Amino acid sequence: MVDFHDVENIYCIGRNYAKHAKELGNEVPSSPVIFSKPTHALHSAEGELELPFQLGDIHHELELVIKMASTFNPNQSLDKVIDGIALGIDWTARDLQTKLKEKGQPWLLAKGFKGSAVLTEFLPVPNESDIPHLSYSLVKNGDVVQEGEPGQMIFSIRELLEYIDTHLGLHKGDVIFTGTPEGVGPIQSGDVMELKLYHPHTDSSYTFGPLTITSMKST
Repeated sequence: MVDFHDVENIYCIGRNYAKHAKELGNEVPSSPVIFSKPTHALHSAEGELELPFQLGDIHHELELVIKMASTFNPNQSLDKVIDGIALGIDWTARDLQTKLKEKGQPWLLAKGFKGSAVLTEFLPVPNESDIPHLSYSLVKNGDVVQEGEPGQMIFSIRELLEYIDTHLGLHKGDVIFTGTPEGVGPIQSGDVMELKLYHPHTDSSYTFGPLTITSMKST
């Protein structure tokens, strides 16, 4: 199981892939869209996960996740300031999020529930020049439902770090979910998820999971 004890803040980026923004009917942003999750939202990418389906449809959003090794320094290469890379799922209560957006309210209730931030173990950071060539996918019940790579992002990893550091600060232990590619969709109790990461320059493949989804028991 993944140890989350050293995770500090969890920052998330919305609409960082043009096709994903368009599939939800959103405009492509001119600057990063940032929101956060509480640390108790974290859950390992294996085992069982209870989700609150009483909130309505819950959608999967696959993301590349990075963890800071230190306070951000724009003069250093990314492999010096990032402690590790991982994959994550930003579970989103889509019906609730839509209602919150219509009222002009923050998304926290739709994004911050317990278990809403699935995270794999962290892996060593590739050279900065290799990061755009990573690829990752989300598999649901044996079928690939999402695929992406950093080179498709509207705002690069470095641009995201510089923006977050300027407005909020970035320090050791902070975690950033960097946005989801197209293909988000609903899940239901009984679905089994796997996350896959591929590094083409080293021909290294990693598979995380399985994670079985169950329905949160009513109290």
